[in-house]
Amino acid sequence: MSPELSWLSATAILFFLYILGETVAGNRQYKPKELLGPRDNLAPYSPALGRAKRATANMIEAMCMFVPVVLVAIISERTNEWTALGCALFFFGRLAFAPLYWFGVPVLRTLAFFVGVVGIVMIFIQVIPFSGV
Repeated sequence: MSPELSWLSATAILFFLYILGETVAGNRQYKPKELLGPRDNLAPYSPALGRAKRATANMIEAMCMFVPVVLVAIISERTNEWTALGCALFFFGRLAFAPLYWFGVPVLRTLAFFVGVVGIVMIFIQVIPFSGV
């Protein structure tokens, strides 16, 4: 398996952990009876659950950019040390992002976000048609 596919697989597992974090926060706020029903009249989200939901939504948006660009790099056979490093940066940036967001750490969370963005950009530069690679 290529390094990029390994990082992509690890990121899918990480995404599951984001969802698990959101689930834990939801279970801490609501009673099981409330969660087993249609959830029509739930109380507003607590700050912790709101942050967990926003972190998950942010991860979905990030994966919508990360997954296609990684697959394009692999399919077009334009993978190299930069694409592997970009995948690693994305993964570790997103790994740090989740708990920083869950616990409301402002500046470090933003830095972790940008580490992930840098990773995507590194991969994208390798696959854009005029990159010359």
